[in-house]
Amino acid sequence: MRIGFAGLGLMGSRMARQLLGKGFPLTVWNRSSDRCESLAAAGARVASTPRELAEASDVVVSCLSDPAAVERVVFAPDGVLGAARAGLRYLETSTISPDLARRVIEAFQAKGADALEAPVTGSKLGAQNGTLLFMTAGRRQVHDELMPVMMAMGSQAIYCGDAGQASVVKLIGNTLISFMLEGLCEGIVLGRKAGLSIDTILEVVMASGYQSPYYMFKGTAIANRDFDQHFSIDLLVKDQTLMLAEASKQRTPMPGLAAIREVFQTARAHGFGQEDIAAVVKALEAAARLE
Repeated sequence: MRIGFAGLGLMGSRMARQLLGKGFPLTVWNRSSDRCESLAAAGARVASTPRELAEASDVVVSCLSDPAAVERVVFAPDGVLGAARAGLRYLETSTISPDLARRVIEAFQAKGADALEAPVTGSKLGAQNGTLLFMTAGRRQVHDELMPVMMAMGSQAIYCGDAGQASVVKLIGNTLISFMLEGLCEGIVLGRKAGLSIDTILEVVMASGYQSPYYMFKGTAIANRDFDQHFSIDLLVKDQTLMLAEASKQRTPMPGLAAIREVFQTARAHGFGQEDIAAVVKALEAAARLE
């Protein structure tokens, strides 16, 4: 299958390189064309528009930062949808709202093509190592068709159901991350003020029934003051906002997530938005006057 890849950011650039390395003929597009250069040097073609990308491809994979970027790539006059035709498949790996995921799939189906909603988790290391987890929704037949493409970038793909349901599962996952990280950071800040080391806190956490590799991953980063971006605060706030909007639509209270989002908003106000989500600890440290 000829693959087109739209969006060469932190995740997309690594996912596209996996496809190229696995032997798929690859064409790429990015809003900032300079991000295409390294992949072009490795053998990828470069398209000038998303429509041109789709015209040269059997499957278009999209990995974009937010719903507005997806709207542009799919629905703009020079977007992918303009080249939709029987047999074309569109794989949407961005984290977007369930409503937008449904609208994208319906638009492709109306053109005789089809699309699969497939947000991912695993951060930049999973993208780099080809070990991402895909959550998919749409027609099961399309999930099965696109398994070779997904498994070139990941290690597992879980079919979640009808269009929109994969986005809900992904937003649930990022809600859990929000709670886990908030709890870890609050505990670390209080513990340090009480004279405990982060290493001691993590040793106890990891020996307990509430252990998680996520706590060690982020706790070690905090201990080392390593806030190099794996998943930015800006993007997590975007996902928290999408989840709260879905909760409002479903008439489901999420008071915990609403409060936690404000902590991450505080981190953005401090200028930490493009740092890794572990950098939220700096906002809590500032509030606690911990130097």
